[in-house]
Amino acid sequence: MAQQNHDSFYVVAPKQPRENAPLCVVLHSANRTAYDYLGFACLGRQLDGSHEDPATVMTNSPDDFYSLYLNSTNAEWWGWTQTRLNRAQHSDAAPPAERRVLETIEWVAARYHVDRERIYLCGVSMGGCGTLGLGMPHGEIFAAIRADVPAGTGYASARMGDFAPSPAQDAPAAERAAWLRRATGVGLPDPPVIVDFSSPTDNWSITQPALVQAAEAGHLPLVLGWGPFGHTTFSTAIAKSPLCDVALAFPWLEIRRNEAYPVFTHASCDQICPWLNAPADFTNAGQMNAWFRWKQHEDTPAQFALELWIAHPPVKEKPPVVPETAQADITLRRLQQFKVQAGKSYAWEVSRDRKVVASGKGVPDAANLLTIPRVTLTTAVTLLTIKPEEQSN
Repeated sequence: MAQQNHDSFYVVAPKQPRENAPLCVVLHSANRTAYDYLGFACLGRQLDGSHEDPATVMTNSPDDFYSLYLNSTNAEWWGWTQTRLNRAQHSDAAPPAERRVLETIEWVAARYHVDRERIYLCGVSMGGCGTLGLGMPHGEIFAAIRADVPAGTGYASARMGDFAPSPAQDAPAAERAAWLRRATGVGLPDPPVIVDFSSPTDNWSITQPALVQAAEAGHLPLVLGWGPFGHTTFSTAIAKSPLCDVALAFPWLEIRRNEAYPVFTHASCDQICPWLNAPADFTNAGQMNAWFRWKQHEDTPAQFALELWIAHPPVKEKPPVVPETAQADITLRRLQQFKVQAGKSYAWEVSRDRKVVASGKGVPDAANLLTIPRVTLTTAVTLLTIKPEEQSN
């Protein structure tokens, strides 16, 4: 802690320097510094008293990326302390720590000519809290973010307009509608894709229900893995649960900021999550949305189309259930040329092997998000096509 500071950062170049390389931004944990995490990734330094391979620290990025290691302090907590002490001000305005982080990222991106469509953010523990709090409101900067055992989700809630706590199921309609606007992030850029690893055996996970419930109700792009791995810095501990290993294989570092993404909710291949609607019983280890993959097929003013499928990524141990088919509601976010307009009707089709297997019509919700219900996906590519209803013929 004596070496913590706000005054320095480290940039690590790709092993083969090139123009337009992606950038991964790393936020360190409590009692650590940026240099510690640089040491794990680049110098082979081990965590004090640990025999774990430093190459398995959750914040390590690929060799062909730029890496940016930033500094904060326990007292600052990546800006959460400043936000917590003045919530009214910082629900709309970034705290000083957030401004420092974003300005440093901008300086690095400009100086090293990084690919601005592929800037990513990650962190462990305190850094995971910062990843959610700094990353979720800034989909205009980050393509995707990954938080490992985040030390609280209150920062993210505050910067997203306060989605915590979730209202009771029997809350008045006006109260629930107001919360839903906050959970959706109305008025903010569409969030980056969020990958979150947390453990029911970790005391810090006590605030996970607010995030997970906001993600489901507000159609936030959440990929979640949980299991009995406690408060760990290493992927090896997480991968001991095969379904968490599936979540580790999710290709978050391939997502682009300038491409639309689908949000999956109510997926039939999800396990029973400990943080969703307070279940009496839940799956000890599981995932949400980690099996799904997509590729943009078309995004024009007249029509939008996505390729969707279930992936079976290679993992060390076969999970207890490997889905061949699954159903999920699919919501479109981060649309580029194709725009969804309030009050307008849209026709959609689901096809496989050029044969239409389902079709229907829908209108955007109060947050102007369009959701296609109960889409069946398989390991074969499924094409979801959407166009304004008057153009559907």
